[in-house]
Amino acid sequence: MAKNKLSIYLIKEGILENSNIFKNELTELREFNENKIAYYVRSNSHQPTWLNNFFDITDATLFQANAKVVLLVKRIYRENTRIFALTFGYAKPLFKEGVLEEQFGLKIVLNTVDANELRKISKLNIGGNQKQSQEQIPKTGKISDFGFNVYSDLMRNVTALTKDEFFEKAIITGGDIFSITADKNIHNIEEFLDYCYEKYNETTYKNNFEWIDNIKAVKSKELIENLDNYVIEKIKTNAFENIWMAVPEVISWEQIKGFKCTGLREIFDDIKIENIIEAIDNLDELTMDKFKNKTIRAISAENDTELFSWSAQKCLIAEIEYDSKSYCLNNGKWYQVNNDFEAVVKREYDGLTISELNLPEYFANGADVYTENEYNENLATSINAALIHKVGEISYGGGAGNKIEVCDILTNNKELLHIKKAGSSSVLSHLFNQATVSAEALLDNEFRQKYNQKLTEKGMADYIDNDFKPSNYTIVLGIISKYNEARPRIPFFSKVAIRYTVKTLLNLGYRIEIKNIHNLEA
Repeated sequence: MAKNKLSIYLIKEGILENSNIFKNELTELREFNENKIAYYVRSNSHQPTWLNNFFDITDATLFQANAKVVLLVKRIYRENTRIFALTFGYAKPLFKEGVLEEQFGLKIVLNTVDANELRKISKLNIGGNQKQSQEQIPKTGKISDFGFNVYSDLMRNVTALTKDEFFEKAIITGGDIFSITADKNIHNIEEFLDYCYEKYNETTYKNNFEWIDNIKAVKSKELIENLDNYVIEKIKTNAFENIWMAVPEVISWEQIKGFKCTGLREIFDDIKIENIIEAIDNLDELTMDKFKNKTIRAISAENDTELFSWSAQKCLIAEIEYDSKSYCLNNGKWYQVNNDFEAVVKREYDGLTISELNLPEYFANGADVYTENEYNENLATSINAALIHKVGEISYGGGAGNKIEVCDILTNNKELLHIKKAGSSSVLSHLFNQATVSAEALLDNEFRQKYNQKLTEKGMADYIDNDFKPSNYTIVLGIISKYNEARPRIPFFSKVAIRYTVKTLLNLGYRIEIKNIHNLEA
């Protein structure tokens, strides 16, 4: 029997009618039995546009067409009816949004393979910059071979080699879809689907991949709508305890004069939800779509031009409890947090040492523009410390593009202060990453020699020891926020990101502390 490439989805429980599965009505291709029916969209053959546009040729013998076929197979498991969808050609866009079971294929793969059988992964970083990436290795390996951060990376897809006899010891791929090349066809597909469903429902993946359940992207359109409505109702009543707004990406604050929102003439020094809702004509009729339609612009301090712009919805951050589960809105996307994982993350964050440094409040004192650099200059003067941005950056690891600023402030007591205005998880992740890269660079003797030479030239000798020992140094993460609390109040995903940073820095031998800097302007 010839092998066939199988692309299998599982329709969500309770969705049984075609009208609820497909965007449009499909034509029946063949009914093999009442529980196994194939559908298709009629292909429209046409000449490729590039034939005439590029080659300037019209040829009646050259055509292209996209075949779209879906086989629906209904199976009953202990009175629970489930529908599998096998797609052929370009059929994935035929499904309605939110009808496909998330992580169906991913669970099958992780329940089937050993921890060291992975070949390729697709991941999304939700603890920082929302970066999507794929990584592949030339031979099978374990998750640590991929640079995967189990604290802040979501696994989207995985390809692995299985030793499972029923799966023919093949290379299999799983995300929402399960993909395999197997010795199966229309006449023996039911037994194969039953085995897939059995593997999907197993929990053996927890032995090697338990972290997969820590954080999940919310894909259900209905749930997203409910979460959006929940947040909107809180905003309508000014209940902002766990809802705020922040810059959604890393920016150079010293370049920013302020922020403007469509519907308001005033320029604000930061993105504040209290200001943004002033641009809403009728707060009682506020919807998430209205938030999406509001544009926030970052204005240049140099020439009043627009440097950045985002929808207000993308700047919205929320951490909420809904139906006894925890959810986070970050950078325009909703995520569901495993309760046990959330408790661990929060407990570890609450256990971080708070710096006893007496840092001044962030206060512009009437100035139109007050930058982080200006604050650092005042801070260095007040605590008699070295202002590192005046020393400049040092190249590390080769190449002019890889330059490092060791920290913002360096004290005589060997405290390396990294300071950043509070923002979304991506902004704070940049702060944490700076601290990690700097800490690693300081372990390099050649880098330290270059840096000490520059420090000496600026009259700052003896700040970095020649016989450097990381255990003698404390890294302080200072976060400028509107809250007047000792411990910085940061988004959940920032707590996820800082968890990884803390573990890394402690393993390198440093001490690490955090500090809230009260922003009187917020």
